[in-house]
Amino acid sequence: MTTVLRILLISDDQYCLGLLKGYCHARNYEISQIAANTESISKMIDMQPDIIILTLHSIQNQLKTSDLELIRELSVKHVIPVCCLGKINNVSGLDRKIESWVDVFLDDPLDISQLDNFLRSRFSRHDHLIQEKRSSARRVNNDRRRSFHQNSGSHNKQLDENRLPQNNNDDYFVAGPFQIDQRAKRVLLNGKSVDLTRKEFELFELLATDVDRVFMAEEIIQHLWPVNYRATKSDLYQYMHLLRKKIEDDLNNPQWILTIKGFGYRLNVATPPKVRVIEKFNSVPNIVKKRPKFNTFGVSFSSQEK
Repeated sequence: MTTVLRILLISDDQYCLGLLKGYCHARNYEISQIAANTESISKMIDMQPDIIILTLHSIQNQLKTSDLELIRELSVKHVIPVCCLGKINNVSGLDRKIESWVDVFLDDPLDISQLDNFLRSRFSRHDHLIQEKRSSARRVNNDRRRSFHQNSGSHNKQLDENRLPQNNNDDYFVAGPFQIDQRAKRVLLNGKSVDLTRKEFELFELLATDVDRVFMAEEIIQHLWPVNYRATKSDLYQYMHLLRKKIEDDLNNPQWILTIKGFGYRLNVATPPKVRVIEKFNSVPNIVKKRPKFNTFGVSFSSQEK
């Protein structure tokens, strides 16, 4: 029995795809996308999806009636639930037939909490198996840490404060001015070590793994507290504030960790453009610069300087 839930998105909506990627990363699901055309849909069964997600926009503007019929046949034959983003009241004519075989209609734009509630109720077995898999992985990591500390003994040496240890390339990576040492659980900013707690390090490490992606609050909470369902956004806000205090120069105008309103957070490591100051006069040789001067009587006259 597989422990991975496979989600198939039939749409070219990149915004929706981005949200689903973040959600699936947090939930250990797989997400695939195909174009809303006959050729792609005819091959979708080879992808063995557990659920199909499509949008009313694609139904109205891209999919043909034959495409919808093919999706319906595959859904019925292979018992694959279909989720549609959008209100059925917005669909007219023959397309309204989808109401008879689509399992659930969700809000468009996508509301992750709605989708999550549906998937939890429909695929509860996956949650149980995934939780077991996480617990097993956690036990393996704890065993590795215990073995490492037992074998290291007195051989540990004080690391240079301003450089990373010579570890394997898999142990650390660079994100802009930040260096993340995953083995020593340490972050350096412009060569200087940042004193982070365990949760602060896990939070920063997650943001640094993909600097081009916006991480949703729910996704971060799931990562920081995978087995604590009592954790809330207030807990996340607290750790985000503590982390920013240690790496930002101005908490009211953060430079590194940006809040994307309505979505989540992103690590901003884009290098700002260098400002080139051009000295107009000094760049041209032998220029005579004139400026007014005043004598003791308040009468101005021009002086010349080379």
